[in-house]
Amino acid sequence: MLVIPSCTSVPKTEKPLWADSFSVNQVFPSSEYITASGYAKKKEMAAPVADGNLASYFSKEVSAVTRAVQRISNTEKARENISREIIIKSQIELFGIKHTEYYFDSQSKNYIVCAYISREEAWAVLEPKLNIHYSSLSKNIAHVKNQIGLKAVINANKLLSNTSDFEDLYYTALFIFPNRCEKYSGLMEDIMNLKQRISSLTREVKIKINTKGDGDGRIYSKISSLVTDADFTVCKSGENHIMSVNVYIEEQITGKVHSIYPQISIVVSDGKEAVSSFSKSLEKVAAFNSTSVQKMALSRIEELLEQEFVEACLK
Repeated sequence: MLVIPSCTSVPKTEKPLWADSFSVNQVFPSSEYITASGYAKKKEMAAPVADGNLASYFSKEVSAVTRAVQRISNTEKARENISREIIIKSQIELFGIKHTEYYFDSQSKNYIVCAYISREEAWAVLEPKLNIHYSSLSKNIAHVKNQIGLKAVINANKLLSNTSDFEDLYYTALFIFPNRCEKYSGLMEDIMNLKQRISSLTREVKIKINTKGDGDGRIYSKISSLVTDADFTVCKSGENHIMSVNVYIEEQITGKVHSIYPQISIVVSDGKEAVSSFSKSLEKVAAFNSTSVQKMALSRIEELLEQEFVEACLK
């Protein structure tokens, strides 16, 4: 008997459900997984492409959550994409990206692979990190909320300089499991409110500047300008803070050479206690006459104030 082989006897590989954007949810439900596919002509390139697509999708969704939360909180415009993708890529690596097997699509001549992250596994990584930040920030923010004046401004700036890690984790957590973030939402709201409050706290600080050893008032003018540029108020009366400034520009004369070791010290008080201080000694300046060496010393002090004073004393 003549046997004719049937075409149906030739093995065929069916396209898996995960390889199609319309059916991937049947394998990886979106409530449980985050997925992205990668296509490449070379098999070894499909997984890196999938990982990149997953990071980009993740970044886009987290940024959308960020903008939504910041609008609700009436805060500044969202931080547009600033190193967001770098942060996201480092985070999702910690979540443990997994991959399906490769599938070769004979029509497109591409290898396809699906990269996926389990939301539960991602949450298990996120939650301990969130709790560490939550514990320390909650205590500190409660303390700052009851303060006023320059002390409040300084402590608020210090606290907010340490919230970026928590904020990135929080926005990521909102994307992973929004219904599990209620505990952290109150702290996030406090952070947003504190960012708004700093500007009003700053405007309420009224500083009277008293200088000694300043001669023609050149250092007073410089400090006054820097304080005003930082949005604080400089006043002659009605102050709630006193800034005491001591300028040291005593000359030493050796032969025909006049030299000075410029120094400056600043203490800001709220009437009850010293809130901040700044003190610095500079290298020697020298000239062949008193006028020149005095100008050089004052210029050095002005340069120092320009570079360090605001950050050291007002923030």
